[in-house]
Amino acid sequence: MKQIERITTQEFCNQSKQSKTTLWRKSKTDPTFPKAEFIFNKKLYRQDAVTAWIEAQVQAEQTHNNLLPKGAA
Repeated sequence: MKQIERITTQEFCNQSKQSKTTLWRKSKTDPTFPKAEFIFNKKLYRQDAVTAWIEAQVQAEQTHNNLLPKGAA
């Protein structure tokens, strides 16, 4: 059985290049934000969910930038 890799909030910050405050804000407003799990009273995130969320954010930003008029980005 494959073990699920989990990461801390700080590791999530490092991977997403966002602050804890920004991640907290997004957790309250973004329905696609990965759900935290509490294991032994420690907040952890599934690595696969974090990776998928970051990739979706990058894709959305690229799509948005492609829709902007030339020179506006």
